[in-house]
Amino acid sequence: MLAVRVERLSFYVESVQAVPGGWRLEGEPGFHPRNWARPGDRFERACRESGGQEREVDLVVVELEGSFAIVAGIGGDQLGREDVVTGERLAQDVGHLGQGPLSQSDPNEDLARILGLPSLVGGASAGGAEWSLVEAALGVTLPADYKRFVDAYGAGLIDGHVTVCAPDAPREWADLLQHNTWAQECVRLDFAGPDSNCEDWQLGDPSHWEPDRADVPPWFESGDDLISWGHTGNGDLLFWHVKPGTCQDQ
Repeated sequence: MLAVRVERLSFYVESVQAVPGGWRLEGEPGFHPRNWARPGDRFERACRESGGQEREVDLVVVELEGSFAIVAGIGGDQLGREDVVTGERLAQDVGHLGQGPLSQSDPNEDLARILGLPSLVGGASAGGAEWSLVEAALGVTLPADYKRFVDAYGAGLIDGHVTVCAPDAPREWADLLQHNTWAQECVRLDFAGPDSNCEDWQLGDPSHWEPDRADVPPWFESGDDLISWGHTGNGDLLFWHVKPGTCQDQ
């Protein structure tokens, strides 16, 4: 049985050059190479990487590689550095993709199906990270399902809104370690108050919290930590709530 799924396409623009019949976009495609735009696919929207300024375009992909895309159509002259162009295509799979109940055995497969990603089973890998080094830098053992998902698909943007970070991502805002450096600074300012400096201290050290812990959540206790796995286009930070010796979602 054939099942239809939506594959989301994107390209992050670093520079634009007019070429005969269209434009050459220097930059990089989003998502896994299996989901890169192919000749004939269309980019239908453009926005800034930081969010906002969304506008419609109609750009047909002529050629796309890991560092550039050649497109023709309407809207290429509007593009500039730090724009993202996005689109969709329908793909058919043999089987019951998207039909029936979610499995009880492999939540990662269910998530891949919901997001319209290729199956993890027998699929190519995006390249495994050096998790021991990453976990040593963060001071925590990361969830196994997250590591498996990232090893398969890498960093990515979901519905143009939710960014899933991964180690060694090519852009700072998607790199797990660089993003966490910034996220921890933001939380330290919240916990210690706006007049505090951003010196490096553990979030679970209550001696740095405001006396009334006004911005420290009631579920966050001494010795806890927060590790950010992603963020949204609205500026929300997405965290794991880490209890001593564990790592769990919050």
